[in-house]
Amino acid sequence: MEKNIRRGDVIMAIRTILYGYDVENGKTVINIQESEIVKKVFSLYAEGKTLSDIALMLTDHNVIYFRNEVKWNKNTINRMIENEKYIGNDVYPTIISPELFNKARTIKNQKSCKQKKHTKEIELLRKITVCGKCGGRYKRINTWGTREKWMCSNGCACVTYIDDSILEKAISDNFNTAINNPALLDIKADSKYQLTIEAVKEENELLRLMEQPKISFSAVSKSILQGAKVRFNCCEFDDGELTKELKDEISQLSIDEKVDYRTMKKYIKQVTIQPDGGIATVFINNAEITNGGA
Repeated sequence: MEKNIRRGDVIMAIRTILYGYDVENGKTVINIQESEIVKKVFSLYAEGKTLSDIALMLTDHNVIYFRNEVKWNKNTINRMIENEKYIGNDVYPTIISPELFNKARTIKNQKSCKQKKHTKEIELLRKITVCGKCGGRYKRINTWGTREKWMCSNGCACVTYIDDSILEKAISDNFNTAINNPALLDIKADSKYQLTIEAVKEENELLRLMEQPKISFSAVSKSILQGAKVRFNCCEFDDGELTKELKDEISQLSIDEKVDYRTMKKYIKQVTIQPDGGIATVFINNAEITNGGA
């Protein structure tokens, strides 16, 4: 069955009966030829083929979708995979067994989880996570069908790759260590100065200017002044009040599996990933805890 719709000056015919079925004498019946295609689609998807793979396969074999036209695409396949009518109800006879339908749905849900949107926590970590070797920012890579990974954006010799779960667990462990032993948040004499990403960038920019065949002294002077400014901002002059407040508040926290966005934003200044895989949490007073230890 079909109906016509108008799009501008064009009248288009669209299919109104679900693929795999016909209507005879007012009753929905199985279309034998199309039902075999439906079964094939579900089987291929359950075997691991992607929506696009299946659509391309049907197109290459000139399988008719509607009115002698081959109109297969991943959206068409997706709608088919999601339609529970294929397992049967009072109107539609059964084409797909509940077992096969549920298997396909489980696979689809798993793939959807891999492509979930970034959480607020992940977005924050993308801004504050740096390489312990070169100071460059770590970037998060997530391609279709693969697990996400974090790696240094500078392409330095540091080849420590981690995923979200490893990073979030390390931060959680570091927080729990601080909760159980707030004394670890006391500032050590050599931890008053914490180089920031901005300071590293300014240093690299100055080196780049100095290596130019024709040195611009005005640009170099400007870079030196800017570098001095950001380095000064790296110095923390803690009179003890910030550390005291931090210790008091941290000791009252309860962290389970993950540190939530609000806690992370309030107490974490930076996350540093070391070449050996160590993950350090730098708190707002510059106290640093690495992988559950001081």
